[in-house]
Amino acid sequence: MSRTCSIRSTIRTPRHAWMSFPAYRGLSSPRSAASCEREPETLMPMTPERGRLYGAFWRWHFLAALIVIPFVLWQSTTGTLYLWSEWWMDVSHPDLRFVPTADATVPPSAQIAAAFAAIGPTMAPSTPDPSHGGHDHHAEGSTSNVAQAVQQIVLSDDLHRSTEVILQGPDGLPYPIFVDPHTGDVLGRLNSGQWLPGITRALHAGWPLGRPGNWLLELGNCWAIMMIVTGLYLWWPRGRSISQSLLPRLKAGPRAMLRDLHATVAVIFSTVFLFFLVSALPWTAFWGGELLSRIQHVLNQESPAGFSAGGASSAQIMAAGTSIDAVVQAARQQGVTGTITVQMSPWHGAPLFVANRTSSLREDRIIHADPATGHIDRTFRNEDLPVIPRVVAVGIHIHQGDFGLWNVWLNTLLAISLIWLTATGLLSWWIRRPKGKLGLPPAREVPWSVGMTVPLCLMGLLLPIFGLSVLAVAAVEWGLKRPRRWRPA
Repeated sequence: MSRTCSIRSTIRTPRHAWMSFPAYRGLSSPRSAASCEREPETLMPMTPERGRLYGAFWRWHFLAALIVIPFVLWQSTTGTLYLWSEWWMDVSHPDLRFVPTADATVPPSAQIAAAFAAIGPTMAPSTPDPSHGGHDHHAEGSTSNVAQAVQQIVLSDDLHRSTEVILQGPDGLPYPIFVDPHTGDVLGRLNSGQWLPGITRALHAGWPLGRPGNWLLELGNCWAIMMIVTGLYLWWPRGRSISQSLLPRLKAGPRAMLRDLHATVAVIFSTVFLFFLVSALPWTAFWGGELLSRIQHVLNQESPAGFSAGGASSAQIMAAGTSIDAVVQAARQQGVTGTITVQMSPWHGAPLFVANRTSSLREDRIIHADPATGHIDRTFRNEDLPVIPRVVAVGIHIHQGDFGLWNVWLNTLLAISLIWLTATGLLSWWIRRPKGKLGLPPAREVPWSVGMTVPLCLMGLLLPIFGLSVLAVAAVEWGLKRPRRWRPA
């Protein structure tokens, strides 16, 4: 008989709560010797106190999973689609994305004017005629006469690529107009539903729910951090070495095998998961827009380069046309490489915000220019920024896969592993849950040590939305545990 079986045979009632949790389920229920051979645990027995602590972590891991699973599936799917969206646009619309090469180019202002002329006086693009393959630049727009919002102008340094004038539709989503930079001819346009880079990025950020949608994504992000921390505690080897625990027991029976396949992938990618979750927080509306901005102000860590989401009207962009020509030419003369993007915010006094897309942080440039004259007021390099903005910039580049194909594939592998964890976690829960029940691990009284209380309080303070949600969950649990007093009718 194996050591595991001998341990099981020594355990008597009463059963402790921790025996019902996955890693220790085998220690509480008598099984045959054959079953022991199929599912060897080789685990050390734990005291009832530590068992209750394990049970508490398992319960919070379970609750975190209930909150996080929709978030994980949504973000993994939309994020992966965004990573490959530019490639898909090249494959599906090569007639819009690529042009015959030539040495001469027309000024950006002429390309922008041609794009606006293709739309006409109306604002939003109509649904393309199928006979034009979705490139209906001859179709008339809607009857709206509101000034067109311009998100950005994208000017590639690749002579084979077209220029993109990206406008914002009434639904808040971007859509592009493609212009041949060598002739100034409009190649066509896509609507917002066809423009995969725009719609996937918007969905990834919480569209169409706006700020509430972004808050929900931030909540999922925070609980995902909680799920990783509790999961690492549950996985931590007890009676086995770390190297042994990283090898899934494929012949230990379906329950142990699923648990190991789930835990092994989670532990291997845990550091990368945490990096992506933490580095995504600066993009959130509350933590990034409200909390981090205040911290940066207090610590004098605000980025002097700022940020622009665009939004200037077509009239404002047309008025700044010659200035755009001047600043783009000056940027190239200064050695700015990669694709150049031009944006301008709609408010009075907003500068022309010129940036580039490269695979090297050292080549990153942000330029502020006067929209009236085209004079460059200041050029910012990565090393000109304070520490916090630089760290945030690294996270943005990695998230977007800007460092090359290896970065895109790494992010894709990460997304696939998250979907794998969701699938194995759900399957493991389905096998283990009591028939007809949710299978939520029971709540147990656990003495909260300083080592547990302080990190949780710090996490709640640093992540306020998470802290409020923990208080809400605790209040619900407290209410469910209160004895109910029924008054006779």
